[in-house]
Amino acid sequence: MTEFLKSLLSSLGSIGRSIGFQTMNVIGTFLLVIMTLILIGEMFNYQVVLTPWPRLVKRQRRWNTKSIAVMGMTAALSVILQAVGAVIVLVPGTITFRADAMVRFPFGAIFGMPAVWGVGLANLLGDALAGTLGPGSIGGAVISWWMPYLFYRLMRQPEERNMIKGSAWFKYYAISLLWCLIGSFYLCSSFQWLRLLPTEVIWVGVFPAVIVTTFIGGLAGPLVARIVGPAADKYGLSLDKMRFEVESEYNS
Repeated sequence: MTEFLKSLLSSLGSIGRSIGFQTMNVIGTFLLVIMTLILIGEMFNYQVVLTPWPRLVKRQRRWNTKSIAVMGMTAALSVILQAVGAVIVLVPGTITFRADAMVRFPFGAIFGMPAVWGVGLANLLGDALAGTLGPGSIGGAVISWWMPYLFYRLMRQPEERNMIKGSAWFKYYAISLLWCLIGSFYLCSSFQWLRLLPTEVIWVGVFPAVIVTTFIGGLAGPLVARIVGPAADKYGLSLDKMRFEVESEYNS
């Protein structure tokens, strides 16, 4: 298993050398700008919608006891699993088990924006508790926020978020892989602009490590969703049952 992961890291690391570090940074910078703007828009309840035509939607959201509790629960669970996963080493010096991914991914689909903001907060809290809070933590918080956000946007149907259909499992892993790619580009470009690490280390070391660790960490996500999703529906804590998003105003 270790040798396979080392080979996979080497193969992914060679992408940066093949395409060129500058080209990789251009792609990452483009994603960095777009993803950050979307996050800022969501802070003020503005959401980009592509169908039936591209536009901004003003979401009306209701923060109440349930939604705040979900945000706090998600943040706490993410921090705990982040700490637990850090001690499970898959490849010495390179890969640890991202246990937090198994809840961050599915919780976005199940609980919606309260879980999304909980994950973003958890990343900052985790870095603060670990004594690693710094400029790079901002980029880490943004890409962590995007982990549940992608699932909140792309898996809205109950049979999908509760993993009832077999196709939901395929969709889950496809979205996970999408995050692994855009999240890695975002983080690595932010590291390069902040000059936190040498360019080659960023694109040959960090880039593949983020992809592999997060995808592996999220493998059990469908099982978590299969258990937590129906329970959330039963107790009125899922996005639909909380009626967190009560209405929308459309702006051209």
